[in-house]
Amino acid sequence: MSNKERQRGPVRKLLFKFRTGPQKRIRMRSAARRRLKSSARFVAVTGSSGKSTTAGLLSHILQAYAPTQSQVGSNTVSQLIRTLKRMSLVEHFVVTELGVSAKSKMEPMASMLCPDVAIVTMIGTEHYSAFRGREGVAKEKGALLDHLQEDGFAVLNADDEMVMDMAQRTRARKVTFGKDAATADYRAEDIQAGFPDMLSFTLVGKGQRLELKTLFPGEHFWMPVTAAVVTALELGVPAELVAAQVATFSPVNGRCSIVQAPDGPTFILDSTKAPYGTLDLAFDMLAKAKAPHKRVILGIISDYSGASSQKYRNAWRTAREISDQVIFVGKSISSAKPTREDVESGRIIGFENAHEAFEHIKATARPDEVILIKGSTNLHLERIALGYTQPVQCWAVACGKPGGCFRCPGLLLPFDKNALKRKEKLDRLAFWKPRKI
Repeated sequence: MSNKERQRGPVRKLLFKFRTGPQKRIRMRSAARRRLKSSARFVAVTGSSGKSTTAGLLSHILQAYAPTQSQVGSNTVSQLIRTLKRMSLVEHFVVTELGVSAKSKMEPMASMLCPDVAIVTMIGTEHYSAFRGREGVAKEKGALLDHLQEDGFAVLNADDEMVMDMAQRTRARKVTFGKDAATADYRAEDIQAGFPDMLSFTLVGKGQRLELKTLFPGEHFWMPVTAAVVTALELGVPAELVAAQVATFSPVNGRCSIVQAPDGPTFILDSTKAPYGTLDLAFDMLAKAKAPHKRVILGIISDYSGASSQKYRNAWRTAREISDQVIFVGKSISSAKPTREDVESGRIIGFENAHEAFEHIKATARPDEVILIKGSTNLHLERIALGYTQPVQCWAVACGKPGGCFRCPGLLLPFDKNALKRKEKLDRLAFWKPRKI
C-alpha cells in the first residue's frame, strides 16, 4: 500500500461516518417534512416475498387512475429518502416498497413515511442470519403498522397467522385477503396457471366478483396480485379499470419474468432471490408448465438453518422429478449427492459461473423447452437468458453490484468496476437536479 493510499484511509472513514450519521439524519428530517407537506396518499408495502410485484402492480393500476409515484425494487431508507425528495405537488398516490435486512431498520422508514395504507404480504425466513426465524421477521416488519395513520387502513394476508397477529399493532381499519381463510374480506378462488397459460382467478369479496387474467406464469402470484387489487379497490379505483390494468402488467424483472429467445428456449427468470422456504413455489410452477422439455438452472440458495448440503440435496431431488436436467451454478454438484448414473447421463451438471452455464445452454438449447433460472442475485444468473437477446459482455463472477443486470449500464461492456462506479455516481447526481412542478 502506498503512502497516498494510507493517507486516504482515515479520510474515507470520516466521510463514511458523516454520510451515514449526521448527513443521513439531516436528509431523513428533510424528507419527512416534504412528506408532511404533500396531500398525496402514501402506500407502504412490506413482507418477506411479493413486495416488488405488489408495489409494481399497484402502481400500474393507480397510474391509470390518478398521478402516481412509485418506488419498486430498491427498498432501503436511502431510496425512500430519494423518493420523498423527488415528489412533486401533483401526485395523488405514492407507492413505496419497504424492506429490512437487519433489526431496527423498519422503524426509521415507517416513522418518516407515516403511511395512509400499509400492505403486509407474508412472513417468511428471509435474512435468517439477522432474525433467526419468522418471529423475528414479523416483529421487525410489524413496526410499519405502528406508524400507520389511524384514518388509513392495513391490507393483511389472512392466510398467514403472523401477518394477522400484526393487526393489534394499529387502530386503523383492517382489510384482509386470502385463498384459504374463510373469514377474509376478499378471497381468491378458481386459481389456475400452467405456462404458457398464465395465471387467472376470481376475486370474491364485499358483494362483488372480479375475473382477473394476468401475465404471471405461476399460481403463487395470486397473493401479490390480490394484495394489489384489494388495495386499489379500497382506494376507490373502479373494478373494470383494475381488471384491465392487471391484464397488461408484466412480471417485475427477475421475479418470474419471461424471456423468449429468438428461435430458442423460453426462460423463466426467478433470479432475484432464492430463500430455501420458497423453492417449492418455483418448482411447482415449472412442474405445471406445458412443455415437452424442461430444465432447471439453480444458483445459490439462501435463508435457512442447518447444513447447506441437505438443502441442496433436497432441491436437487425435487428439481430432478420435474425436469430433464438440473444445472448447478456456483455450487458443486457434490453437495447434492447425485448417483453416478445421474452424473454420467447428464441429469445433473455443474458450472463455476454464469458464463460457463450460458455456453452450455447455447450449445444444447432447443426451441420447445422451458428453462427455469432460480438463484440469489449475487451470481446474476439472468445473464444466461439476456445473452440470447443482446450481446452481453460483462461476465464477472462477482461484480459487487446489488440488484439485477436488466438495467445495468455495464452489461454490454467488459467489466470495469471503476467505470461502473463512475456511471452510477453520475446517475445518482440526477437526484440533485431541480424538478419541474
